Amino acid sequence: MSNNKIFLPEIGLGSTIIPPKHSWNNFKIAYKQKKLYIHAINSGCRLLDTSSAYGKNEEILGEVIKKTGKRSELVLMVKISNLEQRTGNIKNAFENALQKLNTDYIDLLLLHWPQTETFTQSWLQMVDLYNAGKVKALGVSNFHQHHLEELSAVSDITPAVNQIELHPLLTQKPLVEYCTQRGIQVISYSPLGRMHDVLIKSKPLRQLSKKYKKTVPQIILRWNLQLGIIPIPRTLSIDHYDEFMNIFDFELTDDEIAQIDSINENIRLRYNPDTCDFSIL
Repeated sequence: MSNNKIFLPEIGLGSTIIPPKHSWNNFKIAYKQKKLYIHAINSGCRLLDTSSAYGKNEEILGEVIKKTGKRSELVLMVKISNLEQRTGNIKNAFENALQKLNTDYIDLLLLHWPQTETFTQSWLQMVDLYNAGKVKALGVSNFHQHHLEELSAVSDITPAVNQIELHPLLTQKPLVEYCTQRGIQVISYSPLGRMHDVLIKSKPLRQLSKKYKKTVPQIILRWNLQLGIIPIPRTLSIDHYDEFMNIFDFELTDDEIAQIDSINENIRLRYNPDTCDFSIL
């Protein structure tokens, strides 16, 4: 439950970039993504994340939403890209997303990145959409504390969520605590740390995997849940998806949570919003 009372499932599904260029490989990716979306929705997944920055992903998800007929049961988390921010017309970007997703409302509308010079004005346009009742909740992605403070200086609407890179190699404890204190739900993308070699070889994770008869990804996702963080793992494999969702029949102890916390090395596998080149994101 976020600060504006929107219901959020405990775990969701991230999305794969599907390039719009016609090629056999892109066709295969699109086919796998569509097949996975159908399986995930029919097997109970209710939180789905996408962005126009992910190529044709929105259109494919829109096809599946129409096919399954379960729109009212879903929480759609849609991100405004940096390119859309640069156009200066967030309402137009929003309308495009509605059309692609075959829906007439968005549950969670997020700013994908705190793009310098545009994110506060983009946020104010999103607030207009929220106040007009076109969006159930607003959120952000890749925002540090100082970015959140810049938003609070221009608007009294606090983001309902902050979607950030978070995994055992990058726990971001200070930012998580800051968000928690303000009722901002933290959502973790790349929650498995792309199964970095350090994680694969981690002694605590391997020991917990053996103890609970669960895979290392399942241990990491359970760690997210018990910290109150919503993970959105990404995959194109139905088997991996089913594995990721099978994490509700065991519970880690406080000591085991601390053991996983101790793996942290502040290793960032994606871009740092303070130093990245927004023109290529």
